[in-house]
Amino acid sequence: MLFILSKTLGVFLVLPGLFVLLLFLSLFFSLLRKRKIGLILLSFSLLFIYFISTEPGKDLILSPLENAYPHPEFSKVNCQYIVVLGGGEIPHSPAENGRASVRPAVAKRLYEAFKLYKKRELPILVSGGNVYGTEAESEAEAMARFLETIGVSAEKITEERRSRNTFENGIYSYQILARRGIKEICLVTSAYHIPRSVMIFRDVGFKVTPVPADYRVYREKYSWYSYLPRVDYLQDSMNGFREYVGILYFELLQKRKILKWRAREDSNLRPTD
Repeated sequence: MLFILSKTLGVFLVLPGLFVLLLFLSLFFSLLRKRKIGLILLSFSLLFIYFISTEPGKDLILSPLENAYPHPEFSKVNCQYIVVLGGGEIPHSPAENGRASVRPAVAKRLYEAFKLYKKRELPILVSGGNVYGTEAESEAEAMARFLETIGVSAEKITEERRSRNTFENGIYSYQILARRGIKEICLVTSAYHIPRSVMIFRDVGFKVTPVPADYRVYREKYSWYSYLPRVDYLQDSMNGFREYVGILYFELLQKRKILKWRAREDSNLRPTD
């Protein structure tokens, strides 16, 4: 119940739910004949939507996140396991004969993990449950099937099927791997998602080597076309904005929960052969 409530309330603290809230408030104040306040809110909303729908706006939001950690040289990484985070699935996909398929961003994460696997032959843990409790497969099952399709041996894949968010990705992955004596991991996720993921996984007890994937910033000179609003720029901006809110939420509320959990977990976990 708490998870559903947090997801529902969180919608209006990030984009596009925040847009809906701002536009509702502008209409509300206009109906109360406080048109100046309503006009200010409406003008701000329109300018904000335009700016983050352009390439410079998207880059301003995403660049600090994507540049937080450099992409590592695979020949020099030092980890025992590759951990790949889920990021959504498409249930009952015709392309998978009615089974779940991974979303494009997740496919990019998995391909990055595959490149590291081919270079170092490290085992892979895929982390992702069934977020909304439907009858579809877990993300981890769809991710494992994708990896097997592109050439990863099934014996090299471990599935973590319980997590519903990044916080739980860290906790449940630790519970699986720490029992095997594994605490040094290469963490693969989208580049904009790396900073928050590293915070969580380090706090739960892992030594983390970040492996960013799915870069969204183009890193080239802008043209006139860069200043035209586009839906993909808007989506990227919304993803970045959500990460900043998530980092703040982690620092204010989740960090203490992890410290308490880790104190209990470390006293209970014992490595197994």
